[in-house]
Amino acid sequence: MPRITGSLDQHRAAMRERILVAVREIMTADGVDRLSMAEVANRSGLNRSVVYNYFADVRALLIAHAEYETRRFTDELLRALEGADDPADRIRVYVRQQLADFAAYPQPAGPELATLLGPDGYEEMHAHVGPLGRLLTGIIEDGVRAGEFAPCDPAATAHLVHACLGAERYPLGQGARDLGETVERVTTFVLRSLGAETAVPAPPDGDAVTPGKAIDDRGGSGTAE
Repeated sequence: MPRITGSLDQHRAAMRERILVAVREIMTADGVDRLSMAEVANRSGLNRSVVYNYFADVRALLIAHAEYETRRFTDELLRALEGADDPADRIRVYVRQQLADFAAYPQPAGPELATLLGPDGYEEMHAHVGPLGRLLTGIIEDGVRAGEFAPCDPAATAHLVHACLGAERYPLGQGARDLGETVERVTTFVLRSLGAETAVPAPPDGDAVTPGKAIDDRGGSGTAE
């Protein structure tokens, strides 16, 4: 059992994060089929009983992992969006960040997760991504008001954009598609769908889009959290 330092709440938060980082490492390197309480304990360097103190089963791990990864990604996305000048630029940033994250942190396909979690668990897991949908809806609303995007139902359109992005999750995660080409293709498609200009700025100084790094509003990269 790890020695407790600091407050009990701090210790529990640190242990929980340690477990969820192990979940991410397993899913990224080995796939969801290798995810088990025993493997998480081994990867995190904790006793299996400690893992069970925080999560009842693999289903609970997957749901908590979704929440943890969504929070991490949202923090990175908000930092990247700070430099975006207008709604079209914000869409470019949103698409780049999402696709780079898919490449850096492969996740199981939706049907596979639905089988593992069951209908209730799958719905609970997807509830954690609600803030991202609202963020994208807000960007589209701003673009419509500014006259950059064609009139539309922003929430329904955000759902369609997410469906388009989601189609790239598995091939990017498997390394079957080039990230830079995918970013350019999907960004152009999304902006055209919104009725915006479709020029995709090249990364400064010829920098490539790199998985695992936060991407700024012009496509350059910096260290991710």
